[in-house]
Amino acid sequence: MYFVAKTMAEKAAWEFAKEHGLDLVTIHPSVVIGPFITPSRPLSVDISLSVITRNEALYPMVTRARAVHLDDLCNAHIYLFEHPEAEGRYICSSHCFTILDLAKSLSQRYPEFEGVDESLKAVPCSSKKLMDLGFKFKYNPEEHDVGDLVSDAIESCREKGLMPV
Repeated sequence: MYFVAKTMAEKAAWEFAKEHGLDLVTIHPSVVIGPFITPSRPLSVDISLSVITRNEALYPMVTRARAVHLDDLCNAHIYLFEHPEAEGRYICSSHCFTILDLAKSLSQRYPEFEGVDESLKAVPCSSKKLMDLGFKFKYNPEEHDVGDLVSDAIESCREKGLMPV
């Protein structure tokens, strides 16, 4: 239902903008990872931590995943707001990874976490339109691996007592 509701809301927004002559820009983030202020773990954090928490029910959502750090998503909103030439829909996703990539990265940072199936592969995704406009990811894949995106979420979980380790 969540994805259906999001699609219907965006469709209504585009129709409203067209009827009223408004400029509209939408951002479509992948899984958003990073620190959080809620008292419980958000679903996106549960998904990214499933390899650590051993929540196998969520594995299919991260076997081939795309993610963006919360900081980059916030910066993309501001960036597009400040660039009047921005128009249409933008995908905001800095990293494509497999559960294996995530497990390897996290096991280097947190040796207490075990690895997973090495046979999983990534599915490509693209934020080309956003980057063609000049946006630069703070957590870019050239300098940061997927573990960097998840580390802030792990620290938030630990601070809130939401991690068993």
